[in-house]
Amino acid sequence: MTSILKLKAFILLMITAVFLAGCNNNSSSSTSDSKTLVIAMSASNIPSTDTTPTEGYEGYRFVGHQLYDGLVNWDLSKEDTPADVTPGLAESWEVSPDDPTIWTFTLRQDVKFHDGTPFTADDIIFNFDRNKNPDSEYYNASVAGGVLSYLKYIESYEKIDDFTIQIKTTEPYSFLPYDLTFIKIASPKAIKEHGEDYVSHPIGTGPFKFVNMTQGQELTLEANPSYWGNKPKIDQLILRPMPDSSARLAALQSGQVHWAEIPPTESIGKLKADGFQVLLNEYPHVWPYVLNTKEGPWSDERVRQAANFSIDREALSNSLLNGVAKPATQVLYPGHPWFNEEVDPYTYDPEKAKELLAEAGYPNGFDTTFIVPTSGSGNMWPLPMNEFIQKNFKEVGINVTIEAIEWQTLITEYRAGFPDDKEVGAYNISLAPIAPWTFDRYFATSSFKPNGVNIGEYSNAELDEWLKKARESFDTAERDRYLNEAAGIVAEESPWIYVVHDLNLRVLSENVEGFVQPQSWFADLTTISLE
Repeated sequence: MTSILKLKAFILLMITAVFLAGCNNNSSSSTSDSKTLVIAMSASNIPSTDTTPTEGYEGYRFVGHQLYDGLVNWDLSKEDTPADVTPGLAESWEVSPDDPTIWTFTLRQDVKFHDGTPFTADDIIFNFDRNKNPDSEYYNASVAGGVLSYLKYIESYEKIDDFTIQIKTTEPYSFLPYDLTFIKIASPKAIKEHGEDYVSHPIGTGPFKFVNMTQGQELTLEANPSYWGNKPKIDQLILRPMPDSSARLAALQSGQVHWAEIPPTESIGKLKADGFQVLLNEYPHVWPYVLNTKEGPWSDERVRQAANFSIDREALSNSLLNGVAKPATQVLYPGHPWFNEEVDPYTYDPEKAKELLAEAGYPNGFDTTFIVPTSGSGNMWPLPMNEFIQKNFKEVGINVTIEAIEWQTLITEYRAGFPDDKEVGAYNISLAPIAPWTFDRYFATSSFKPNGVNIGEYSNAELDEWLKKARESFDTAERDRYLNEAAGIVAEESPWIYVVHDLNLRVLSENVEGFVQPQSWFADLTTISLE
């Protein structure tokens, strides 16, 4: 870590320490209240409380999925299988047997928003217009930008009656329910009443309700006793952003929080000995470098493969990360339906990497810049990890300049795509292959910005054909076979550098009971009690 980064980390730790000390005098925020769950997030700020939370999927985990529902939600009740979708505000849905682009959703009745307003089909149409219809009075470009890639296959939508809506897709598109988990439904009454200040008065139908927020410090939610689903067992939920892992550890050990996301790996043994619950589980996660394949050295498949052969993933996972991550050689991990077992895995082979670089015309290597996060959702410990890999690359002649920026800033830059005014070879960003749209979203030619997040502009005609077949298949086994073929192509051609799969480390106090650690980025907080 550079001296500047060390200084920044020290200053941040001191600020956090002062904040925690102040919390000792705040009885409403103290973990001594047995019904108040306090969580230390890895985010650098409180996520936006609008329907498209900031701070990556951590924003959805702790804010979006707590305040709001979608037509479809995530089933987070199982530990032994990747999370799939489950009914949300729609209690059921079906695809027309005559026209597979027509979906009909039957809505739940007797659901109310946090402000007491009854939920109906009109609310779905209002929120879809707010996200997708620029002619709507309440269209919000900022909100829409956060879900652009989840909306691109929706052609139109209409109300059939008070509890039925119909959605038409641009083509047969079996992945639609997964997209709809990210289209959160807010109270039209609250949006109309509060306008631009809606984020200070968010109203959804979710299991928790907004209480108050101090930006950069704390967000307080309270249980929604009228929730249509499983009602929370705690009274309050307090979220605190702490981007420094040492600060999260200190808060956990001092009793200021009950739950810490990804504390330092060297603390795991001591935490277990002290009675804390150290939780790990596989989930659809990958920590890659998304490469600029449209120009420069990374446009050559051999250079991309060379980089993948340059990384000592075993040492990174076991020595640096103390076993809380596993080596990644594809987008998904072995055993997942979308992991292609026929592709030879990338091993640590610096000599092979040098041979490939020489074949590609770079016998002496080359210089490049990687944009990396300082913290954030799914990023684990990005600075020491990047420094480890920087050394691996240097051994084969790839000289990487690391440019570290704050997580939400990186997300914004990433969505905008690679800059034209400076050389950037890759973005290091944790990504979530949680749904069948994974390969379509990140690798399809049709997913070039602005309507997708294939920012490296990787393109393969054969891949596009497999993805088209997967999108059009409503049979799960058949769909997964197509996606497995797609996985093989992107593993071999390496538009990303695959590094590790996170194991979702989080640590809970021993008095936190009932939590299920799912194979998911998200978490069901309604099952938790404090004893």
